[in-house]
Amino acid sequence: MRQKKYILKQIAIICTAAFLFTGCGKADKSYDKGMEYIESEDYGKALKCFEEAISENADKAEYYIGAGMAYNYLGRYDEAVEKFSHAFQESENTISNTNNKQLYYGDAISKYGLAKYDEAIEDCKKALNIKQVDSLDEKINLLLAASYQAVDNYTEAQKIYDSIIKSDKKNTKAYIARASLFVEVKDYESAAKDYTKAMDTDEECDDAYFGLYNVYNLQKDEESAKSILNKLIDMDSDDKKHDIASGKAYYYLGEYDNALAAFKKAVKNGEQDALYFEGMTYVAKSDYNSAKKLFKEYISKEDLTKNIDAYVQISNCLIEVEDYEQALTYVQKGLDLGETSVQKSLLKNNVIIYEKMGLYKKAYSVAGKYVKLYPDDKKMKRELTFIRTRI
Repeated sequence: MRQKKYILKQIAIICTAAFLFTGCGKADKSYDKGMEYIESEDYGKALKCFEEAISENADKAEYYIGAGMAYNYLGRYDEAVEKFSHAFQESENTISNTNNKQLYYGDAISKYGLAKYDEAIEDCKKALNIKQVDSLDEKINLLLAASYQAVDNYTEAQKIYDSIIKSDKKNTKAYIARASLFVEVKDYESAAKDYTKAMDTDEECDDAYFGLYNVYNLQKDEESAKSILNKLIDMDSDDKKHDIASGKAYYYLGEYDNALAAFKKAVKNGEQDALYFEGMTYVAKSDYNSAKKLFKEYISKEDLTKNIDAYVQISNCLIEVEDYEQALTYVQKGLDLGETSVQKSLLKNNVIIYEKMGLYKKAYSVAGKYVKLYPDDKKMKRELTFIRTRI
């Protein structure tokens, strides 16, 4: 899970420099404006611009790729897949190959986000077979390695990480990705070395600090774990996002009041992502009413690249305070995003809510759907049998 979140966070979904700025028509202007919003990380507005471009001219692959890219950034992977499906071009000229490489890569990101790792692997291979836009190859290879890792093919994944690092000894992302592989195979010594190398190449790389903290935790080295978090907290950084990292470090240390202070400072400085972490801190304090307010505010931010886990967290909070109607509303909002990485958790909460409300027929229906989607969940199978007795 840590590797998956890192990949989706760190890999630029599509290299914006590779997109073709296409002219001065109304649709092209909308597209160009969308690309400007992408560069400023305003993905909600970017999506609106790309959709406007498509409505003006439904024949340009670039517009669909842009919309798919925006959906990916927003975590709406199934909608991204639908957009990419319109963009493939049969011809093999430079423009078509450029577009096809981008759409294969974008689609691979979507499939990875949907845990369809075999499909992500195939997309990555198709993208790498296209020679245009070779500036994307490193990112594609990182995603390919992560996809191999996700299906437990550690040998192929490490080969790719090793190759990237061999050609670039200062590739922070590759060090962190390979370290996560070492963690999965319980080679903690190698993982620690790679996280340390990542910090050497980028001393302000928060993910390297948290990765090393995790390694120390797994080794039951509490003193070193605390030390690396305190080192992160004490870091002198001009990055406005550092307050979020400090807050997370305080959170892991169990210093929740300090964590809240850091997250509130981050929000004040315009880092709206901190709302999610602030909410999680209140959850840790069992203050579910405060937490639900923050998650609600976070979800309401239209142009934010949201962690869609917030839909799970707010429904959890509402279940805790026995506001089942509202909990159901947010579960449905999350499910309305389509097939996402949190669909499983949302469906599980859906079953719980219906049971709490005494709506056993509905609970049985949702539990049946859940079991079909996730047949390996033995606990839900037992729950399905129990619900049947209540109908």
